Amino acid sequence: MISPNKIVLATTILLSVCIKNVNAQYKYTRFSIDANGGFSMPNTSITGTAGGYGEIGFKMATSRYLSGRLAIGAGTLAGSQDVAMVTGTRDNVANYTKFNASYYYFSGSGLLNLERVFKLRNVGRLFHRLNPYLVIGAGYMYPDIEVNRVDGQYKNYKKNVRFIANNFGLDFKYFISNRFDLSFGAEYKLVQTYYLDGAYSDNKYDGMTNAYVGISYNIGASADRKHLEWFNLDGKEDIMFVPFNDELKKGEEPLADKNKQLDSSTTIAKETVPTKSVADSLIAQTTTITKDTVITPNDVKITTNEDEPVVVVTIPQPSDSAAIRKIGRHTDITGEPETKIPAPKVVVTPKPQPEAGSSLNDIDGIVRPMGKYNVIVGTYAGAKYAYPFRDKVRKQGFQAALFKDSDRSKMVRVCVYYGDDRKEANRQLRLYMSKFSGQAWLHIYDPK
Repeated sequence: MISPNKIVLATTILLSVCIKNVNAQYKYTRFSIDANGGFSMPNTSITGTAGGYGEIGFKMATSRYLSGRLAIGAGTLAGSQDVAMVTGTRDNVANYTKFNASYYYFSGSGLLNLERVFKLRNVGRLFHRLNPYLVIGAGYMYPDIEVNRVDGQYKNYKKNVRFIANNFGLDFKYFISNRFDLSFGAEYKLVQTYYLDGAYSDNKYDGMTNAYVGISYNIGASADRKHLEWFNLDGKEDIMFVPFNDELKKGEEPLADKNKQLDSSTTIAKETVPTKSVADSLIAQTTTITKDTVITPNDVKITTNEDEPVVVVTIPQPSDSAAIRKIGRHTDITGEPETKIPAPKVVVTPKPQPEAGSSLNDIDGIVRPMGKYNVIVGTYAGAKYAYPFRDKVRKQGFQAALFKDSDRSKMVRVCVYYGDDRKEANRQLRLYMSKFSGQAWLHIYDPK
């Protein structure tokens, strides 16, 4: 028979591996472990004194607003009262002299990030690195209660005893570093029983108030990765996740025109002087031809990167200014031969936009979003990694294209659906979230 210790160890290792694989795809980590300790003040019919408790919790942030937490803890409680003689029935709470209780518990809680809900960082510096949470949860408590009565009778509640406990309160997190947070807070734990203090004749639900302080470790955090709960720390927001971070080998960089065949009358300039790739630089230096410039007899078409406009440089035919006079069968040429080449004409045309209704797989380069609502499954700061991920999505059988809000924008998004109907876009979003393990989000594009 497998021992419980081996089952716990195997479960912990499996959970750690799963967390590492899931966490690697996100810009922010979502998991953390809490270790808290503090004191409990019982709220019972018998006057209680403060006892200690501690707990360890595992937390997962499902979004920037909500988190779930599982915890296991243990603690002690005690109380006493002065009793001179038996009053009324022997089970009357007034006849109990003291009680001692120890317990352990399991609980599950939901946490609402109040900073995100009320945008408290905009209120003042107090919430600059402080996150408050509303905590509501429930669990089971397993007690060991000893109680004494004035007539000398002793009772012990332990075997097959468990209580349902509801907890609610406020939790606070203070940012120390990307890996560690300081946690503190207070909760009230309502125990759905009358005899946490050993006296069950008072018909009053017992409970306790817990105050604690502790430390939180963010699993998977690093110098470049924070916990999702600190999404807007210092007023800075970043992309939510990076679906893939595969490094390309040298020579595998995507080329927009690598499949385009050159015309037979086209030649490639060999000895060239490189210039900037932006259109403004090409206009300013019209006499300079960049590398990979395609030269035709009349026109020169300079194609920059996929996300930049097309610059067309038209070079007129040269004209000879020498005077020519025909005399019989002879030709009299006067003056010095001189070839005049007018200045090239430069025309910048915007990149053509695909028509609405076009298939995403028919789009080779980077274009503006084609709908108001666009389902995005990947976001990259540049096209280097966006092209391989787009191709990977297409090989999986999905429609995919690269969108960019403007020529100045650096963010390249991998889109799998576009449209102007919000309900349909939300339906498609839920569909792709299930197919891409939640790595899909809705981008609303406003061309204005």
